[in-house]
Amino acid sequence: MYCRRSLRISALLTLLILSGCADFIPRYLTGPPYEKALAFYERGMLNEAREEAEKVPKNDIDYRASRRLIADIRELSLQIARRHMELGEDYEKAGIYSRAISEYQASLRHNPSNLLLQNRIASILASMREMESAGTRRMAGYTVRKKEQSESEDPEVLANNHYLKGKIYLEARVYQKAIEEFNSALRLLPSYMDTQQFLARAKKELDKEVDYRFKRGINYFQKEELELAIREWDAVLELDPGNMKAAEYRSRAEAIMERLKNIKERQNIKPPM
Repeated sequence: MYCRRSLRISALLTLLILSGCADFIPRYLTGPPYEKALAFYERGMLNEAREEAEKVPKNDIDYRASRRLIADIRELSLQIARRHMELGEDYEKAGIYSRAISEYQASLRHNPSNLLLQNRIASILASMREMESAGTRRMAGYTVRKKEQSESEDPEVLANNHYLKGKIYLEARVYQKAIEEFNSALRLLPSYMDTQQFLARAKKELDKEVDYRFKRGINYFQKEELELAIREWDAVLELDPGNMKAAEYRSRAEAIMERLKNIKERQNIKPPM
């Protein structure tokens, strides 16, 4: 059974890579969640398949099958994420940083909880910033000529640097950094280009991501999948460290897990003979 499952995952992985995830034509517009999940899964739409499978309630006949499907999706997503990450590492070693960020971003779409990869993207951008300050920034295989000292002190040049960095952070989904860069540009030149629009977009995307991960945590919490709930709220706190609701729910879930652990330990204690 394990071999058949592995073969199925390998076949779908190959299909995803070769076909590029073709447009999906749903077969079950009004079908139950599990059938929709299978349809999405067969077309390589893993996130949509996972969301539908997670809708299957515990008392449903397809609940166990949906849990197995979710496990398959997680395994496949991790394989795809790993391949994108390996490509990103190759690009990073070659100094083609824009392509490296693109591959890392694709990896995060399949494994959003990879905080180490998010930190790597931030590290690349920090390295680019250091190279810029030294006048030797290298990106996408091209060497940027060192700027004159007088030019580097020009407010418009400085604002443009923050503006461009903000756009890179935004595309990399590092929203907090993007907001910081756009704000820096606006402090130098309050009406610089379309920075206000990009700043608003970064804040909107951050709020959307925080809300999405927070609600996923609530969904897992209601299903009594506490470890998964805590993982989602950790992601929320990574994006928004001051989010009191996520911190409160996380503490509540940890307390419940601790109580369950104590109950289980007491049940395993054998009475004296």
